[in-house]
Amino acid sequence: MFSPQIDNIIDHLQSNPELVDLEIYNKLKAINKEICCIKPKGDDDIRELWLNVLRGTIKDFGEFEEYKKEEIVETYEQFERLWIDYYPDEKKWYKFTTSKYQDELFFFFDSKLIFSINEIEEPEKERKYVDKDIYKFLTWLFYRVKKETEKLKQNVETYNRYLEKNLSYHKRFGRIKRKDFWDNIGDNAIRLDERLGAERIDKLRKFVDESKKHESSAIVPQMTADDYFNYCEICYNANDYFKESSKGLSPKEKYLRMADGRDAGLRSIESNSQKAFHNWYHGGERLGAHPWEICSGGNSTHISLFASHIENRWSLSLAGSSVVRVEETVKMAVALYDKNIPFILDKAEAILRMVTGIDYIGIVPDYIFPRYCHSLFPDKDRIIDFMQLDFEENKTIIANAYWYPLEKIAIND
Repeated sequence: MFSPQIDNIIDHLQSNPELVDLEIYNKLKAINKEICCIKPKGDDDIRELWLNVLRGTIKDFGEFEEYKKEEIVETYEQFERLWIDYYPDEKKWYKFTTSKYQDELFFFFDSKLIFSINEIEEPEKERKYVDKDIYKFLTWLFYRVKKETEKLKQNVETYNRYLEKNLSYHKRFGRIKRKDFWDNIGDNAIRLDERLGAERIDKLRKFVDESKKHESSAIVPQMTADDYFNYCEICYNANDYFKESSKGLSPKEKYLRMADGRDAGLRSIESNSQKAFHNWYHGGERLGAHPWEICSGGNSTHISLFASHIENRWSLSLAGSSVVRVEETVKMAVALYDKNIPFILDKAEAILRMVTGIDYIGIVPDYIFPRYCHSLFPDKDRIIDFMQLDFEENKTIIANAYWYPLEKIAIND
């Protein structure tokens, strides 16, 4: 089988992992028996193998006339380009994984669940899977797993050395210094240092240094709804969000335009009353709401200005370290600093390292979404931003990156 066929089957199985007949069940148990020679990891008996598969010819990718009929391409040259874009290398690597929880066995391709079966209970004998390619795929998978485990048994060290040398960088973890990344992609780089400018970055650096020396001094004297909206306005104005026609908006109106919208009634309380804000803050309305999300976005791409009340004192905390929003966050932080407003900048040192280009970007495999990957990298590398290899400049990026050693595959004692 070739990569395009396997990818089509994986996509199909991912939405139907529980559809198993007796023949499929037996094939899966046979595959699991073969891979069980590998030493498991973790509490769920995780076992992994790397399989490299030929991409085949363009005919294995598809028929030109069908792609043209679907208006995906117009010419055969475009069809060839599409094939190469999808399969740039002659071989494609896949990570095949099995795991077990109680009596359930799970089978994954590149972290996508394709099958799950109960190790003890057989499925109904009458049911028959309609797609014959599934049987072909599982037969192919059985012999590939058998072939790989036989090579592994012959010489574990040689096998792991081969993987270390040959496994595609698209399937590996690495890191690259941000400045090197900027240089590698040239004109396509978003140069945060240049966009923010030396003067603003110097102020950010001064703020970060002062914050480390006076961590307990970020206390604001009082807090009302008007106070909070005024702090928000400073942040908005620092980024010039509002055009001339909107210059007459009040701080509250700017907040209502920019924030998440789920403000838990903050817009409705008495605006200049400390007691009203205190009662609202401690009243429970905020549970499940997002009043502090002053610039709406996704789970990791919004900007927040938190108000906190601890030991009868109010404090402000600005957060927004996503690379797509950090420029805005820095402008907000410098504006608050210029106006002598006490606040905490979440991940301040990491943000300073990011905008000056001295931090690392974590490179994750193509089967891992590049968000919330902090636990996959050593703490000492201080990585908070992640990417996959999907750039035209991949060869240069690969050459300038550090690649973490692969986790070695071991045989049961």
